[in-house]
Amino acid sequence: MRKLILICAALVIAGCSSGPYEPTQQVLQAYTTQKPNTTKIRVHRKPQLSGSILDESCPLIVYVDDKEAAGLQKNQYVDLYLPNGVHSLKVKFSCAITPIDKAMTIELDGTPQTYETALNTNATERYSLTRVK
Repeated sequence: MRKLILICAALVIAGCSSGPYEPTQQVLQAYTTQKPNTTKIRVHRKPQLSGSILDESCPLIVYVDDKEAAGLQKNQYVDLYLPNGVHSLKVKFSCAITPIDKAMTIELDGTPQTYETALNTNATERYSLTRVK
């Protein structure tokens, strides 16, 4: 009986996993090439529980300077190469019916930067966007 409970618990935990950490294929070509005077930034959409209402039909859209740059599914990331200087970085779900998004101003100087974004349970702040490196 104890083995059966352990097996069931393992299956439940495996069913809630978000899958592998992988790059997105939904990225605007203009941001994929490293050039002189550019900085590499990585935006990672942290995992969510499987079965969430935000499935593959609702990617998280990454905007750079108010232009769509990439679409992220659960636990995907995108590497973008942006010209050095000040930029706006924003995320918003493509199927969001509210204007709530998360944006920040970033300053690029050639040093690679990493940002994470996640869905919050806090109703007043639906998304988080945080620099982690």
